[in-house]
Amino acid sequence: MRHISAHYNGEKVVLDEPVSLSANTPVEVVIPDSQDDLMALKTDVSHASLPSLARIWNNPRNAEYDKL
Repeated sequence: MRHISAHYNGEKVVLDEPVSLSANTPVEVVIPDSQDDLMALKTDVSHASLPSLARIWNNPRNAEYDKL
């Protein structure tokens, strides 16, 4: 899953960066009610990712980075 920024141009939602998708790829659009809601969503997604990131980075092979 990836996050792609987009905007509404008055007629349709336009992605802000090129994305390669196959035809009929399902996507989900979340429209925040306010800028505060958008920031809360981004914060919640970041916090939800922390356990996965910890599992990825907390291993002996990457322990050398801890010394920096």
